[in-house]
Order: sequence, then structure tokens, then C-alpha cells
Amino acid sequence: MEQKCLKTSVYFNDTVYSDSAEQAIDVDFTLPDYCPDISKIFKCRAVPRITSKGINGKTVTVDGNVAVTLIYADRDGNLCSYEYSYPFVKNLEMPNECAGANLCCRVRCEYINCRAVTGRKVDIHGAVGLYIKVFKRKCEEIISDFDDGNIELRRGIAPATVPMGYAEKYLLIEEEIRIGQGQPSVGNILRCDANTCVKETKVINDKAVVKGEMTVSLLYCPEGGGNPQCVKTVIPFSQIVDVEGITDTCMCDTKSEIAFFEAKPRISATGETKCISLTAKILLTCEGYCGNDIAVVLDAFSRKYQADIKRNKVSFEKITSNISEVYHCKKSVELEESITSVIDLWCNIKTATTKFENCNMIICGTLIAGMIVCNENDTAIYCEKPIDFEYKYPVSCELGIPHCEPQIEILSCGYTITSSNNIELRVELGINAAIYEKKDMSLISEMSLDNTRTVERRGRAAMTVYFPGADECVWDVARTYNASVEEIMSVNNLESESLCEGKMLLIPLM
Repeated sequence: MEQKCLKTSVYFNDTVYSDSAEQAIDVDFTLPDYCPDISKIFKCRAVPRITSKGINGKTVTVDGNVAVTLIYADRDGNLCSYEYSYPFVKNLEMPNECAGANLCCRVRCEYINCRAVTGRKVDIHGAVGLYIKVFKRKCEEIISDFDDGNIELRRGIAPATVPMGYAEKYLLIEEEIRIGQGQPSVGNILRCDANTCVKETKVINDKAVVKGEMTVSLLYCPEGGGNPQCVKTVIPFSQIVDVEGITDTCMCDTKSEIAFFEAKPRISATGETKCISLTAKILLTCEGYCGNDIAVVLDAFSRKYQADIKRNKVSFEKITSNISEVYHCKKSVELEESITSVIDLWCNIKTATTKFENCNMIICGTLIAGMIVCNENDTAIYCEKPIDFEYKYPVSCELGIPHCEPQIEILSCGYTITSSNNIELRVELGINAAIYEKKDMSLISEMSLDNTRTVERRGRAAMTVYFPGADECVWDVARTYNASVEEIMSVNNLESESLCEGKMLLIPLM
């Protein structure tokens, strides 16, 4: 028997592959001739960056580079540094080929250790964690209506956000930072950190206008010696990213990351080094979603014939909030010995976890503040201190299954020496996040009736008396007795499908 059913296309992002891998960093290098010998190592830092990525058949390939910076003191107690570039290529095999899929990849340094083998040779051991996700826009056909008077349909609405498009674009930034008049000329750069943060995304037809900032903090040794100098600057950027399919009614989940960064002193025509040349390549990713609540059929049955029903589990996602905020955290710490000054201060994110609790999104984590300070003997020493933070953002309590993968960047860090062995640390965190509501629904994808098999009726009377139990509704009763929802509500003068436990209900059997 042929029936006519109306189907609707439902679009969603399907994760076809998700995995993590570890890339070892095992290398030894010898300092170049222009670097002095190592007397004491203060810190070995590793900053991994992804330079390119792609999918070829079943193979996911990630190319990256780890900037390993060795900060040390020479035999005269002077602060020195050397940066070693460690390139890597990581291949991962997927179970199946996935043409036209999108690839997301995050990278972080898991650990890094070093030791000086000699005064000029250093042995490095560490690991970088790669977190891979491959996803693809998928279409599922579901039934939204059925043209048969004997079919009872329980209708509903799926609060969906339709994924409209995903796009990536690299942005090249070339800037020159001029050193202030009161600061000495640049000799060599000891440390340079750069982070990016998206401030605003405006969506127009097929385009996303992304505005953000790159924060740069560096420490350099002056020409001719002297105390190290710190330079900080904020470089704004704006870029148009083509995202096919999005409109001004869409929301956009935008993230930024640095794929390449380089800072070099530049000698002017007068022979002075009062300028630092910066080159950065920023990767912008935009994922567009448009709100589109979909009429769906949650359940169905036939009052006359046996029905063969097939269901599919569909996961709907909806962006409920877009966050772009600056969070300030501070902590007073006690040092093991008295200090007179701070030569350098930086922070790294050690851990960060996201949870939803009591109508709040809570991001908890720990920062590690690295400090090179001078003690009372005017000797440079290194120390580390943890800074715990907790960021809260109120969310709707009606969320189904909320989830979020926030991007957290350290925008700046500062300090105030409060006593000889106490210091107050202040850190600004840039938090960029899209909060998603996820709702899994079992929806009818196929339904057919067999007119050779009629349904069995419970009882022969035209009217049955029924006393509903707890949490039962009209639909539950109608499905049990193969009755009409509309007729039950009409006979019993009901305005809604909710039923009172134990209250008599008349069920007309057709």
C-alpha cells in the first residue's frame, strides 16, 4: 500500500574522525658562535604552532614547528637566550576516506625538559599534543507529515541551528615597533610572546568581518650592556573571510591562532637599532550557523494498520551565546628569598577545563607565572608560581546538553612588589567562546503501513473508562488503545494533553 509522506532535510555537522596524538621533541643542539657559554639555565620554553594541515584520502597531515627558547645566564651573570626551531610532520590514518570534510587541529606543549651537556651543547626532551577533529556537513531526511487519516502524529519542534559553512583564511601582519625615546637601542631579543584574540565578528551575506588584536610582549638586552628592557604593544587587525551560505541572521563561531611569528631588531639608516620588525601569520577560522527551528514528527502510530517505523538519531546544535571578554585575575605569592627587582615575567596556561553548573559556564584553570628576579646579592634567579583562576558566565538554565571549547589567550601580565619576598601578580586573559546547546532527538525517517495486517483493539465497547497513572498524557493513552488524540480531548473537554493522575478518562474507540 502506497502512502504519501512529506519529508524535510535536516542538516548538521557530523564528526567523522576525532583523535589525539603526541609528537616527541628529542633533539640536541650546539649554541652558535655568537652566543656565550651557558653557566646556568633559567628556563626552557616551547611554543608549538601549526603551519599547515590537510586531508589526502584517509591520511590527515599536520605540519608544524616548535620554537624552543633557552633562557640562561653566562659566566658573567648576564641574561642570554637562544631560539631553536624544531619542525615536525605528523600523519594520522582515518578509517575511511572523507572527501569535502573540514579539519580542525589544536596543539599545545605537554612538557619540555632540558639539560646542558656542556657549556655549549643542550639536550632537549619534550612532547607536543595534537588534537584532531574532522567533520562534515551531513543531511538527514526525516518525516514531517503523513497523508493518511488513520495516522496519529505527535508533532514537535527541533530548536536547530543549521551549519551554513566553515572557512579558514590566513592573515599576514608586518609591523615595526619603535622603541621609546627613553629606552636604549636593541642589542638582542631575549624573549618574545605573541597572542591573538578575536574582539568582534560581523556577518553579512557570504562574508564575515573579523576584528581582533595581537598582543606582543618582548624582552631585549640593550646594545652595550645594561638592564634588560621590556616592550609591549597591541596590534589591531581586521579581515574579511568568505563563508559561503551565511547571512546577517547567522551567528559565527570565530577563532584565531598564530601560525608563524618572528621578531628581529632592525638597524636604521643612522646605525641605531631603535626598531623591531614583526612578521606574523594568523589563521582565522569561521563557522557559521543560522537559526532554523524545524517541524518534526516525534512519534506516530496507525489506528487501523500495522506500521513499520524506522528512526534516526539526530544531534541538533544551537549557538546560545557568543563570548568575547577580558578576564582579570591576580594573586599575591610569597617567594623563597628576598628580591630587589623583577627582570622578566611571563605566563603560560597549564590547565583549563570547562563545566556547566548552576546556570553558569565555569572555566577553571591554572596559569604558571615564570619570573626572573634579582635577589639581595644582585644575582638573577628563576622561580615559578601557579595562579588559579575561575571564570563564570551565566547561561540559560533551559539548555539541553551545553558544551563549549573556549579559546583562552594571555593578553598581558604585570606585577607589584609588595615586600622583599612578596609579589602581586596580575594577568589579563582574553576569553573567546561560543556556547552550544546540543539536543539529541530520535526522529522518524521512514514509515509504511501494511494493509494486510490490522491493529488489535483492546476491548469491544465503543467507549472505555480509563484512570491514568502518574506522568501519563493523552498521547500515551491514545497510543495504548490505538485511539484518536483529538477525539479523546474532545469527549473529555481537555485543553491540553496533560492528565491528572487517577481522574477518570473516557476513551472513544473508532
